[in-house]
Amino acid sequence: MEDFEDGQRGNGLTRAIKDRLDSVSTYLRVTGAQKIIRRYFAMNAFDGAMTSLGVVIGSWLSGIATPASVISVILTSGVAMMASGFSGTYMTESAERNHSLNELEDAMLVDLDDTIYGKAGRFVSVFAAFVDGSAPFLASIPAVIPFLLSSLAIQTMFIVSSVASLLTLFALGIYLGTISGENIFYSGAKMVVSGIAVAIIALLLNAH
Repeated sequence: MEDFEDGQRGNGLTRAIKDRLDSVSTYLRVTGAQKIIRRYFAMNAFDGAMTSLGVVIGSWLSGIATPASVISVILTSGVAMMASGFSGTYMTESAERNHSLNELEDAMLVDLDDTIYGKAGRFVSVFAAFVDGSAPFLASIPAVIPFLLSSLAIQTMFIVSSVASLLTLFALGIYLGTISGENIFYSGAKMVVSGIAVAIIALLLNAH
């Protein structure tokens, strides 16, 4: 009997998740927000990875030898970008979605606030803000991991962290290449070159 009840609860949870995912898919389709959300993710993940790489290189050039200090700066930057991205995107998207809904209401002469159009607009504003805010923070995590490995020497931590950020950029390039239809390795390589350019600029600035 207990097994049957557990099975029923499991099926109910599965249906609830499926229904929620179907609703998300419907909201994205109604608002046509898939492309802009992809752009939010790509742009801000790029910012997060590049910022982390810059922090790591800058810390190394400044002679910082405490892993906790580097971790603190990376995470603080990530959290700051997350908060800024979420709030800025939410306010922007809410204004745009409300404007679009008002135009549609004026054309149809009906209140659409409680219809799928109104619900979709509100959901997408929050969802886009979540994607925009979380992308840079998530992209900064690979740069942090080497500094958590106490078995590594501090110089090795800096090297591995820089490589991790470059690999994050490469993965992001592959993602963009998949979307655009461009050669994924070429797209990934372009992202890595951008990261290397940041490293070179940091080295040149430090030399002066």
